[in-house]
Amino acid sequence: MKGFFFLDQYNICTTNHLSFAFIYPYLDRVERLGNILAKWLYQSRRDLKHLRLKHGVLTTNRLSAFVIIVFGIIPLTLYFLISGASYSLIQIIASYLFVTLMFALAILIVIAWFNSNELFRSNVQGFSFLQLSPSIIDTSFFGFDDEDVLNFSRLVNGLPVAQKIVIRETAKNRQSGNVRFLFTLLDLIVHGGIFRMDTKLKDSLNMLISERFTFQNSEINPTTLPSSYSKWCSTTEEGGYDEVRKDISKALGIL
Repeated sequence: MKGFFFLDQYNICTTNHLSFAFIYPYLDRVERLGNILAKWLYQSRRDLKHLRLKHGVLTTNRLSAFVIIVFGIIPLTLYFLISGASYSLIQIIASYLFVTLMFALAILIVIAWFNSNELFRSNVQGFSFLQLSPSIIDTSFFGFDDEDVLNFSRLVNGLPVAQKIVIRETAKNRQSGNVRFLFTLLDLIVHGGIFRMDTKLKDSLNMLISERFTFQNSEINPTTLPSSYSKWCSTTEEGGYDEVRKDISKALGIL
């Protein structure tokens, strides 16, 4: 009787242990799906944002529900249907709750990460910049003093500046309050450039220039920026600023 008692105990423990074993292979699949989901969200963020702005229907809540259903609920349902094994109602409900919570947590982390990036970049009106080392920049070309160098470094790193960056006329740059010189500078340091932007980005560019830059002898007039930008685009397209671009590139240490 004692032998049977221990055998019964062993069978019970084994049964309890195996009752949760079915979920281990699925955990590996969840991890793989999570990696695929993270890459997909990262690569398609711009397309989804454009689609949401254009149609106004793909909200974050709907996208989250779509991801959970397509990548979590449906695969789990298919697993239960084709696995051939029998599971209790409690196991099935627990599995759905587990998958839903895991995907919700993953989506929360991804959304928080991307939103933090957006908030970080909002300091510079949504633009991102090349990583430039102040030590290789020819500050005399731009007429930068120590404060300008510090503020310029903070600008390209997405940080708020203490005061406007002053671009002074020097013997090297040969410009006096020429905002098109500034357009060329920004075209070289902004990721993707600023050439032929749409209306929304042009508004952001005008705000960036007005809030972050000034000339030595005059403030930048924001009302003249749209027309100056159009002229700059036309002249740039014709190659009229090629020499200026080359000089600025050398001064920035990127040529």
